[in-house]
Amino acid sequence: MTLQIDLPSDGVITRATFEGLPATPRGWAWELRDGRLELVHMPVTFWYWQVIMTVLQHWRRLGHEVAGEQYVADSGFARGRSGRNNFVADGVVFVAGHRPEPRETTHDASVIHLVVEAVSERSEENDAVDKFDVYAKLGIEHYWIVRGGADMGDSTEIDGMVAMHQLKDGAYEVVAHRMLSRLDG
Repeated sequence: MTLQIDLPSDGVITRATFEGLPATPRGWAWELRDGRLELVHMPVTFWYWQVIMTVLQHWRRLGHEVAGEQYVADSGFARGRSGRNNFVADGVVFVAGHRPEPRETTHDASVIHLVVEAVSERSEENDAVDKFDVYAKLGIEHYWIVRGGADMGDSTEIDGMVAMHQLKDGAYEVVAHRMLSRLDG
């Protein structure tokens, strides 16, 4: 179930407006999606969190700064713009050498090397279609989509298939598939 709230006619949502929104029940979150503020169900399963942590640890071992559940933005509500292309990413890997400020939650696409999404059946359209197109337009070089666990027929396995996409000529192309358990192999 998604509750949509239209943004003001001028497309601007300020921090005060955002902070004035009703508190979300446990397991729900406000998300800016395609210019609309939506209340979306955000269940975090054990599989989901383990998958994201595994990918982020892989990139941390390669020397990158990483973070989970961060806004990827072309503009954020904190700066008074529309935030039309803001999405909460399951995990982000920053470009080599970039150290985000400790209290940041919204990051310009220019400082993001890779976005990773752990996709479930319920999030397929948002993560593998909507975000896919926006992240490509924002110029994020790599986009990894992980599918697995119950979606692969084994609800006990903490593994998944990683579809590794790379930006080429403004669009993502699949460059590899790898099992999550073999990222470092």
